Amino acid sequence: MDGSFHTPEWHAARLASLKTTQTITWEEYKKKQKEEELKRGELEADTDKLMRDYRAQLDSERALKLSKGRNYSTDQSSKDKKERDLTYRKERDSKRKRSKKRKMLKINCIEFSLNNSYNVVGL
Repeated sequence: MDGSFHTPEWHAARLASLKTTQTITWEEYKKKQKEEELKRGELEADTDKLMRDYRAQLDSERALKLSKGRNYSTDQSSKDKKERDLTYRKERDSKRKRSKKRKMLKINCIEFSLNNSYNVVGL
């Protein structure tokens, strides 16, 4: 026994499988690595070019927005503004109505209490 846990048949099969696999030489490996490196370099160059183009586009859009001045937003359309104004007006009107009702209720309560106090005193 050679001290291994595998049978001689297994070792023979293992050696046979190692001989049938295709291994590449060191020169082939270096050549393959160079080709892959060139491909990666080309991809990185393309990615860098796309990133520069995208950055230039963002800068031009930013410059355009800043050239319009402060407190100017292109996100708000006139339709949105009309809708906001309408809802604001509705809220304001409903607040006025509630306030009017409260005032009238107060006035009525005061008048009622005054009338009742006069009636009580008058009795």
